[in-house]
Amino acid sequence: MSEARPTAPAPDSSASHRLGSKGGVPRLATHLWVLTFALLVAAFVPLLLHRSIADALASGASSRSFIDRGVQESVITPPKRNAVGSGPLSPITSYVVEPGDTVPTIAARAGIGASTLMQVNQLASGDSLSVGDVLSLPPVDGIVVSPSPGESVVELAGAYHVDALAICRVNAITLLSPLPSPVFIPGLAPPRPSRMSPVPPDGSRPGLLHFVWPTQGTISQPFFQYHPGIDIANGYGTPEVAAAAGQVVFAGAGSYGIYVEIDHGDGYHTIYGHMEQTLVSVGQTVSAGQQIGLMGSTGRSTGPHLHFQVMHNGVPQNPLNFLST
Repeated sequence: MSEARPTAPAPDSSASHRLGSKGGVPRLATHLWVLTFALLVAAFVPLLLHRSIADALASGASSRSFIDRGVQESVITPPKRNAVGSGPLSPITSYVVEPGDTVPTIAARAGIGASTLMQVNQLASGDSLSVGDVLSLPPVDGIVVSPSPGESVVELAGAYHVDALAICRVNAITLLSPLPSPVFIPGLAPPRPSRMSPVPPDGSRPGLLHFVWPTQGTISQPFFQYHPGIDIANGYGTPEVAAAAGQVVFAGAGSYGIYVEIDHGDGYHTIYGHMEQTLVSVGQTVSAGQQIGLMGSTGRSTGPHLHFQVMHNGVPQNPLNFLST
């Protein structure tokens, strides 16, 4: 006899249909929410992008407007005044002397002092002009100096307390250019032209101490703040003599090229610079007018001349106050 085996109940198709219907509602709702969110994103993202782009464009326009204003203002703003004039200096120009020209009239037309014109062009006096002479005309008053070998524009400007760019403009150089020799320093006042006269003149000037002229020639550089002596120009080998009796305390090469220094007592010393050769030695006693050397151009020099300096207690004095006139 066979035993009846239990069998699993047959699935209820109607129940299965009911479960499927209930599970499809959440899936359809989810799909609807996703579709709705996608539509919202699609609707609002372009609006947000448009606004962001508009803000960016407005910001860019504002920045560009600011930049444009800065450029325009930089163009229309006048240049700052410099120490030697109301604007950028122009380079030194040339002028050919014409009939009837004089140092004062040329200087007046150029807007500079007669002393500047005479110093820049190494004129011994206001009468030393000839028709056809070519003169250098700086745009402002100033002085002419000889730079040290290898000296830069910035170093020279610092030594004379002037604007380095002003030196560049006047001399038509750049900050990195080698300095010409001589070089014009704008903005420094040279001494009056009355100090520049042929040497040696006749006569004598009363004073506490009298010096004889140390050589023959013409004053090419007068005494002023940054040049503590006078330069007397002539040819190589021109005799140089002691301005007064004294004792030689230096004879050789140094800060004035080859030079001689003489102690005259009472705190007075004289210096004879840029010699070609000395003819005396340290400790030697010399008399006034005794030859002590030959004119040259050694050291910081641009041509043969005597740099003659008078010191009293270590302070430079104007030699013209002690020399016969």
